[in-house]
Amino acid sequence: MRGLRVQFLKRATGEGFIAGLIGAGGVALWFLIVDTIGGRPFYTPAMLGSAVFWGLSDPAAVQIAFPTVIGYTMIHVIAFWVVGTIAAMLAALVDRVPSTLFLIVVFFAVFEVGFYIIVATLAQPLLGALAWTNVAIGNLLSAVGMGYYLLRVHPHIREAFAAHPLGETEEGE
Repeated sequence: MRGLRVQFLKRATGEGFIAGLIGAGGVALWFLIVDTIGGRPFYTPAMLGSAVFWGLSDPAAVQIAFPTVIGYTMIHVIAFWVVGTIAAMLAALVDRVPSTLFLIVVFFAVFEVGFYIIVATLAQPLLGALAWTNVAIGNLLSAVGMGYYLLRVHPHIREAFAAHPLGETEEGE
């Protein structure tokens, strides 16, 4: 029993890492494109890193520096690894108990709402520099990428969705 739990955690952590890299990479690539079009490549991670590490609250004072960009990117990847691991655990649960599919939908909704609350609370002075539409597009890209990967690794999720589109059980509950 303990060996199964360890094996489950290892698999979920590995899948979560890959899903997290896909999600973090999607957001990072999106903001690299947006920043490059705006004439300031790496501005967004430099701005967010400056806020996290040095408490910067003026977007005009951002200095694009390699250590700041890399430091923030590492935090970003770790955060996505955690989210990816939770999503991988839920995907594995759907493999075993298909009617728990609704948990993935709830997790996604809670994650998105929580993310926007955290950004609005912690990055209030910087919100003018980050267009909400760009943030939403970045999140959508990461969610689609992570979801696609987890669907490929856990094909039973598609079967569960077909059989239980709203997560109901065979008894109709």
